[in-house]
Amino acid sequence: MIEIALRFGWLAQSIVLVSTVILVVYIITSENWNTQSNTHHRETPNEAIKRYILDFNSKKELDGYFQFPIMVLNNGKKSIHEKISTFINFEGIKETGWEYSFVNSMDTVSELNNTAIVRLNFSRLNKSNEKYLRANADYTLIKENNKWLISSVIIDSDVPMGV
Repeated sequence: MIEIALRFGWLAQSIVLVSTVILVVYIITSENWNTQSNTHHRETPNEAIKRYILDFNSKKELDGYFQFPIMVLNNGKKSIHEKISTFINFEGIKETGWEYSFVNSMDTVSELNNTAIVRLNFSRLNKSNEKYLRANADYTLIKENNKWLISSVIIDSDVPMGV
């Protein structure tokens, strides 16, 4: 009887060990680790604006940052835009001396589940790295499909947008 128990004990341990190895190999080979880490990271409104500024400075396509139509208040002048090309023109901005924008400070004024306001103090710099403009901009963001999108911008001074 003891011999039977010892044989089945060894067999049971072997089955558990082999099953565990198979399970671990399956998990490692079937898991997309990059996707999993991104799904657990929830972008903050500040991070969304940081990405926007980086792409703005790189003169990349910016449509994906906005939820259209957007409202822009620039030094008290209100405008509604259905597309980014009526709001931002990089060639026109470059004519003002702009080479890139620099974030002086950024604060989340308000953040709820699906709405946020981010206040940005920024400077525009020319090719000589000289600041020639400093302004505040308040971005109103909404969360759509777990992504923060800009729905309105309030700029406190007359900041040329190149259009």
